[in-house]
Amino acid sequence: MLKVLIVDDEPIVRIALREIILWDSYGCEIAGEASNGREALRMIRSSNIDLVLVDMQMPIMTGIEFIKELRDLPEGAKTGVIVLSAYRNYEYVRESFLYGVYDYIIKDDLEEEKVGKVIDKAVNLLRERMNESERKESEARSVLQQLKDQWFMGILRPQLGDLRNVQLSSHGEHGLESWSKGLSGYRHIIGSLLIDRSYKDTLEDQGQKQRFVMHTVRQVIEGYGYEIVMSRIGPLEYALLVLIPRHVSGLAERELLHEIITKAMSHLELYVNVRGGIGIAEPCDDKGLWRTRYEQAVYLAQYRFFSGSGMVYFPEDAVLPSQEGRYQQAADSRSMSEFIQALARDDDHWRKELSVLLGQFSLSRRATIDQMLDPYRSLLQEMNTMLYSKGIAWSSVKGVELSASQLLSKIDSLQEVNQQMIEIAERAAATVFSAKYALDTVERPVEKVRRWIQVHYHEPISLTLASEEAGISETYLSKLFSKEMGETFVEYVTRIRIEKAIGMMHSGMKLYEIGEKVGYPNQGHFTKVFKKVTGIAPAEYREQLQQEIEEG
Repeated sequence: MLKVLIVDDEPIVRIALREIILWDSYGCEIAGEASNGREALRMIRSSNIDLVLVDMQMPIMTGIEFIKELRDLPEGAKTGVIVLSAYRNYEYVRESFLYGVYDYIIKDDLEEEKVGKVIDKAVNLLRERMNESERKESEARSVLQQLKDQWFMGILRPQLGDLRNVQLSSHGEHGLESWSKGLSGYRHIIGSLLIDRSYKDTLEDQGQKQRFVMHTVRQVIEGYGYEIVMSRIGPLEYALLVLIPRHVSGLAERELLHEIITKAMSHLELYVNVRGGIGIAEPCDDKGLWRTRYEQAVYLAQYRFFSGSGMVYFPEDAVLPSQEGRYQQAADSRSMSEFIQALARDDDHWRKELSVLLGQFSLSRRATIDQMLDPYRSLLQEMNTMLYSKGIAWSSVKGVELSASQLLSKIDSLQEVNQQMIEIAERAAATVFSAKYALDTVERPVEKVRRWIQVHYHEPISLTLASEEAGISETYLSKLFSKEMGETFVEYVTRIRIEKAIGMMHSGMKLYEIGEKVGYPNQGHFTKVFKKVTGIAPAEYREQLQQEIEEG
């Protein structure tokens, strides 16, 4: 396969060129992308690039300047070049032909047929210019890379690594053997890249997108001059082996790895539109340790559940299973039972019970994200059982169209799942409330207003609006409300808002965000009201709640 490098400062152009052509059908593969000429030259020095598509006008270095420097490189003397140009830049195109470019493509006219003809012409010219030895060398490099990837996978996952899928030759086998013997001169860095599950629909069974993920990571690491072996373990899981020379010190190695991997994650989000987490295991120098190191890396990558995607996790960033011994239990059955009972009674205190319960869940540390979600599955099942006991189908809960397993199938973070639980509980409570009073022939004014407040608590609420909802006068509603509820209209609204705020304390939101969600856009006013109701400020309350959870 001929290796192609796309160089353009506009991401949309790089994406278009990457997607518009079925590169495999031309015997090509995208080996990398660069946003400027300087970055492209660095990649060409460290990689074997056969064909470059380069923009004429870019920051840092123009296309002409890039081509001049490319031709001065031993690696670039025979590299094919196609220039990308706007309609108005024909003078640059004419000049570029003086340096042996093959053809040009108009960026404003990227049609598959037109671009395909240019690529086909360039490929034919390249193959004509490549002599037999060069062609064999290029093919051997491609086969050797496949052998490395498959061999690496075979060590990590013996059931997946099958060298029979690679066209072997004595040259390829010898190259793999020679390469494996040379591993002793390097420190072996094993990593695991886990793509967020929310991207599964766009990645699964899309080999081209998966190749883009691997190419993006490869081009960043190889751009720093280091070798990488990378294998796809599953639709959302990739294994990495980065070889670092032994002369690099431990501290420099850690800083370098953090810089490289962080850049790779950034490029994945920017150019491939995927997010995830990368776990980097403790370095080793023995391939016999690769499998255990990879398991460690997978565990570390899943720490994005607590900290969010787009990050790199090293052993010191997490408590590893071997250090931890027994995992903490998520929550006792009593806590869940108290929440379910409060929810079933339509008791407004269910929010505090849920907040405590979610706080206990957050203390759990399990081996996989699926295991971390187990207590949340149990919680959803308990809510479903409670609704069923009242003759309410799960599917009738407004806004909850998916099953419990479907609801959790695309969740990748603690904040996300906690917010999901709060929203589902709110909807379940509203459904229970509606069912409770649906039997009344005529809904009482106070109950009607109470239900209205439960739905609109986050909006500006006044006695005037409430009286219009109930269809009675403000004075009569005020007296009736106080008599039936044992508190004034304002006191009730305030209490509901603060209870809902308490229920959000473990959602991961900032305090001012919680205030806005319960009808207090002014943080100072929210703090004042919260303290008046609870006796302490929101920040202190959150700290006490956390302490209560940790103490059991």
